[in-house]
Amino acid sequence: MRKLIRKTAIALFLVVAATHPSSPVVPLVNAAEKKEQEKRRVMPVTEQINRRLMEARVLIDPASELEEGDDESELPPPDPRGAIELLNKIKDRKSLNPSERANVHYLLAFAYYSLEDIPNAVKSYEMILAQSPGIKIRFELTVLRSLYQIQMAEENFRDALEYMDRWERLNLGPDLNLQFARANSWFQLKDYRESLKHALILENLAIEQGKPIKELWWYVQVLDYSELKDIDNVINVLEKLIANYPKKRYWMHLAAMYSEKDMESQALSTYYAAYTQDLLDKESEFVMLAQRLLSAEVPFEASQILEEGFKKGVIEENEKNIKLLAMAYTMAQEHTKAIDAWSDATRFAEDGTIYYRLAHALQSEDRHREAIKAYDDALDAGGMDDESEIHFWKGNSLLQLNEYDAAIEAFRESRKGENKTRRRTADQYIKYIRSEKQRIAALEAMTAGL
Repeated sequence: MRKLIRKTAIALFLVVAATHPSSPVVPLVNAAEKKEQEKRRVMPVTEQINRRLMEARVLIDPASELEEGDDESELPPPDPRGAIELLNKIKDRKSLNPSERANVHYLLAFAYYSLEDIPNAVKSYEMILAQSPGIKIRFELTVLRSLYQIQMAEENFRDALEYMDRWERLNLGPDLNLQFARANSWFQLKDYRESLKHALILENLAIEQGKPIKELWWYVQVLDYSELKDIDNVINVLEKLIANYPKKRYWMHLAAMYSEKDMESQALSTYYAAYTQDLLDKESEFVMLAQRLLSAEVPFEASQILEEGFKKGVIEENEKNIKLLAMAYTMAQEHTKAIDAWSDATRFAEDGTIYYRLAHALQSEDRHREAIKAYDDALDAGGMDDESEIHFWKGNSLLQLNEYDAAIEAFRESRKGENKTRRRTADQYIKYIRSEKQRIAALEAMTAGL
């Protein structure tokens, strides 16, 4: 921030000095300034002093004397120390009128500032103010603005606020940029209520003047309300920001605030809106949105978001993410795609869980031979809390293939588990299979006798 303000200040100086070196002013004058200016008697800068000022300005900025087409590479380097030496020789002359003395200190201020000698730059600016009312009011306003900007850059926020008050009293009217600087300074001083007061004044002034409200003007309200734990108003201001400055950070912040208020439907809609605008670019964001969609029972959309993340290379192909994709397809009853995803996930399998999920997906598509193999793989991999469940579902697939003896063996294994309901069901299956085997045997005997 300090470097930005320094560059801005020097740029302003160069523009002003180039147009009228003896009168560094800002272009706009309000009615109150005109009335006040009429009361001031400002003496002109003599030709002799003006020449010395021009010499000093060229030392600070050699490019200021270039004309169109001149070669900048032949310029000498800036020499602010030389400018200070020159200006110090004339600054204390008793013959200087207030306007001349102010212009000498104006150039001194920028020479010191270019050397990052902030204390002497501030002293020089203060010497300009000491010449009031012998200087133009616009000149004085420019210096006061430079002083509060310097103090903000130096994090001397109370001093900055004092200069702002002086600027406003002299200007006899509100200024939007100053009001923002005031809100920002109070925020830095951790007086969030005072900061918010001025941020709201700023918004109202902009509306009254028909000016667009800048992004940072609203954002300081967000910061203030956040510090004051006023989530409702954080949401209100973020909604304004999104309507006017639809940036990713505001969408994500708003969604987080909805979640903070347990407004999960609005939070999901906001995250999804950010996704549709192609604002998501991190794995955690894609995965989080997919998980929220699964929780909201919108599994197909979750699967498509994950697929896009994999395609873009944003989401890593690891066990956790592929399992999430497989789960999304399973919940969406997209069985073929679920099978593909579970099959892909088996390369990361450390226990039988993924094989078990794959077997279930295959079984739902009546691919029982493949399901049986997957159940066997799950048993071989181990690590399952209750293997009796695997045997139970394997028995179902064997039954569908009419492999009765193997099915009975699987159901017997499933009876070793502690789940009483499953044990009773396994007994019923075994009873049914034995009955079916007897029926088939009787039918075969009858057929053989014919």
